[in-house]
Order: sequence, then structure tokens, then C-alpha cells
Amino acid sequence: MTTVHIRWYGAYSLESFFNKDIALYSGIYAIYRIYGEKETLLYIGKTSRTFWQRISEHQKDWLWNVKGKIQIRLGLLEFPDGGRHSSKKLADVESLLILWHLPKENTTSTGYYWGRVDLEVINLGRRGLLDKRVSASDLEWA
Repeated sequence: MTTVHIRWYGAYSLESFFNKDIALYSGIYAIYRIYGEKETLLYIGKTSRTFWQRISEHQKDWLWNVKGKIQIRLGLLEFPDGGRHSSKKLADVESLLILWHLPKENTTSTGYYWGRVDLEVINLGRRGLLDKRVSASDLEWA
């Protein structure tokens, strides 16, 4: 079993996000919308560049047009079994989280998971609406 822990930080408003030190890291991020009293998961993404760079792109592309209040949570990957960070593992984690939670703004990884079949993700800290444990072995394989 390949286990990856994600330690989540936030939630940060879009305005305050750019002033946070953690914005200079990379990993997995989740974008939420608060509209009225309801919080909705809009998007899950990954970046090997800084969170600051990637969220800036989203802000220019589509976040400016979202009604309600934007909240961003940032996830740093940890490897409890001594595993190592790789772009493939980052992509697998993102793909599994997207298929599991089906955020409304994601367009890829919403129909099928192409990653490693033994992947387990444990979400720690300020994970918001994300499930604590997500496992590829728990997916229904067609």
C-alpha cells in the first residue's frame, strides 16, 4: 500500500492567501465557495510550482467570476512510509481526490482513475469537506 498524508492548511480568503508564507510551497489545493451559509467544494488541483503562481492563474481564468466568497485550503504531502515525492505520485493523489469528491469545476479525472491501485490518502488538519481517508482500493472498478 502506498500511503500519502496530506496536511491541510487554511482556509484562506482569496485576498489574504497571497500574503501567506505557505503560498510559496507546492502540493495539492482545494478551492471552496461559501455562498449564503453553504460551503461547496469547487475544485481540487495540484502544482509543482508555487501555490501562489497556480492560484493566480485560476484567479485570472475563472475565480473572478465566482459568486460568493472564495476559500482556499493548501495541502502539503507527507510520506509516512518513507516514500518519496514525485510528479507521478502528485498526479495520482490529485486524480484520486477528484474522482472521490467530484468537485463541480474539475473536468479531468471525473470519470475514471488512472493512478496506482494501491494508493491511500489520509487527509489531516484543516481538510474542510474532504473525507479523512480516500483509497483507490475502495473505488468501484468497472
